[in-house]
Amino acid sequence: MRITDHTDGLTITANDVTIAEYRLGGEIDAVNTPKPHFHPLRTLSGAQVTDFAPEDHPWHQGLQFAFPRVGDHNLWGGGTYFGPDEGYKIVADQGRIAHQRWEQRANEGADVGWTEQLDWIGHNGEPLVAETRTIAVRASGASNAGWILDLTAELSNSTSEALTLATPAQRGRADGGYGGLFLRLAEGFVPGTLTGESGEITASGARSRTMILSGTTGAGDSVTLGLAFADTEPVGDQAWLYRFEDFPAIGWAGAYENAFTIPVAGSLELRHRLAIYDGVVDVDAVSADLAL
Repeated sequence: MRITDHTDGLTITANDVTIAEYRLGGEIDAVNTPKPHFHPLRTLSGAQVTDFAPEDHPWHQGLQFAFPRVGDHNLWGGGTYFGPDEGYKIVADQGRIAHQRWEQRANEGADVGWTEQLDWIGHNGEPLVAETRTIAVRASGASNAGWILDLTAELSNSTSEALTLATPAQRGRADGGYGGLFLRLAEGFVPGTLTGESGEITASGARSRTMILSGTTGAGDSVTLGLAFADTEPVGDQAWLYRFEDFPAIGWAGAYENAFTIPVAGSLELRHRLAIYDGVVDVDAVSADLAL
C-alpha cells in the first residue's frame, strides 16, 4: 500500500488501485460544515462504496467523523433539530472541523496511516475540541478480497466548561442518535442480511459490537462490509443506526440515547473499524478482521 499527497489531502493506493482519498474539506460550504472525510472509498477491485454530498443530504460526506451538537454548535451540517414540534431548522450555528497538521506518516508498506491534529471550531470561531485522529490502513488478515481502515479519535475539551457531544435523540427524535463516525453509502446500494454478534440485525438501533453486511452497489458490484466499535468505547450506549429505504447510510452511534460529556481539561477516545471486501465474504472471516 502507498500514501501520496494531493491538493486537498491524501490518496491511498493498493496495487495501483486508489482505494481511498482523504480530503480536508476545503471545498465544503459553511452550512454543510467543512470537515475532513474519506471519499471515495473503494474495494480492492475499484468498486465505489461511498457517496459525497448527495442532493438529499449534502452534509453527508463519504466516511466522516463529527457530531450534530457540540455544546451549542452544529458540527454536522445542515439544519439543527429543535424537537418533534419544530423539527429541523437551518440557523447560524454551524462550525467546522479544521485540519491543523500531520504528526506522523507511514507512507508505504503492508500497513500505512497517519496521525493528525484537528481543531473543532464553533460558529463564531470559538475553540471547542482539539482532536488527535489516528488512521491505520492494512490488508485483510482473513480474506485476500479486502482491506481494513481503523479510525481513532481522541477528543480533548478546549473550553472552560464541561462539553456535551449530543445528537437529535436527546431532543426527542426517534432513532435520531446519529453522530460520530458515519458512512454514506453510494447511491443505489442494496443490502443483504445484516449480522451482529447475536445473529441477524433487523432494525436500526441494534446493540452489537459488530455489524456485517453484504450488498450490491448501484453499479452492480457485490461487496461486503464489516463495522466494529472498539471494546474501549464507553459501554452501554453503542448502537448501529442505519437507513436503506430513503437513502443508504450507516452510523456508529456511540451516543445513541445518551450524550457524551467531556469534562473540563478532560478527553474522550473513540475507536472504530471498517472492513471493505469485494464479493460475498464469509461472516467468520469478517469477524476475525473485526476483532479489536
